[in-house]
Amino acid sequence: MGQVIRISKANTNAVTGTAPDNLIFSSDYNTLKYYTSGTINVIRAGTNAEGTVAHNLGYTPFFIAFVNQYAGTADYSMCPGRQAELGIYTHADSYANGTNIYFSIISNIGGTNQVTFTYRYFIFRNNTGL
Repeated sequence: MGQVIRISKANTNAVTGTAPDNLIFSSDYNTLKYYTSGTINVIRAGTNAEGTVAHNLGYTPFFIAFVNQYAGTADYSMCPGRQAELGIYTHADSYANGTNIYFSIISNIGGTNQVTFTYRYFIFRNNTGL
């Protein structure tokens, strides 16, 4: 038996209580390896806009992104996300390649009104082979 790190739930012995439901963490299972996080503002002035963050990993990483259209609030939605009212829609998306993570806004609202979308992202070191 190799070396294992386990953190068990309260009232569970980490040595004998090895059922996954009794553990908070176990090195027996793969976990996401945190790399970095940050925010980027994408300003939509018209219908579509895109922002880019370089990750410098050399492969397409696993990441999670959230978007906030309402400045000054803590109301974030996970990407991709879509808001629609009376035929007006805004679609927030994110995707990655071996160099960058891209954050895009697609909308059918015309004009030149500027709306700032704040994305919060979390990038992990896991190379999933995508």
